[in-house]
Amino acid sequence: MMPGYNQQLRRRRARRRPAFSLAEALIASTILAIVTASASLPFAAGVQQANEAARLEQAVAQGQALMEEVMGRPFFEPSSRTPAPGPDSGETTRELFDNIDDFNGYTESVTGLRNYLNQPITDSALAGLWRSVTVQYVSFAGQAALDANAYAIVAVNVWDGNALLVRLVRLASRED
Repeated sequence: MMPGYNQQLRRRRARRRPAFSLAEALIASTILAIVTASASLPFAAGVQQANEAARLEQAVAQGQALMEEVMGRPFFEPSSRTPAPGPDSGETTRELFDNIDDFNGYTESVTGLRNYLNQPITDSALAGLWRSVTVQYVSFAGQAALDANAYAIVAVNVWDGNALLVRLVRLASRED
């Protein structure tokens, strides 16, 4: 054999190296896309769960704020010891409520969240949230007749649209 012939044969073999065909490239791209999509799903789910947790945290904070406002009021009207759930005549806004049971039936479903001065809360992170309050007098078995209406259950609900997110419940008792 000739020495130049071996060099020519090597060059031809070097030029004929196996390469990816178009079909192989498409299959590899498809597999890569599937792996990438399946790897990103847990991250997307994690972001969604973090957003839901933040929304719930905001709802709890708003519910606690209203509950503290309610519980900061006296148990009975300043001039009367007769329970009358709901606002009395002339108590048209929250800042005029002068005892716990005035909050019975309070809702922000139409107006949206409001602060204790009845001004709208404009934080965009709280958009869609609203609160409602119920106050119900309760008696317990074996309770003395003189202690009637000595306890009230106060419930503050925080809603996101039509979905109840948080319900806070406290038992209030008369001061005497």
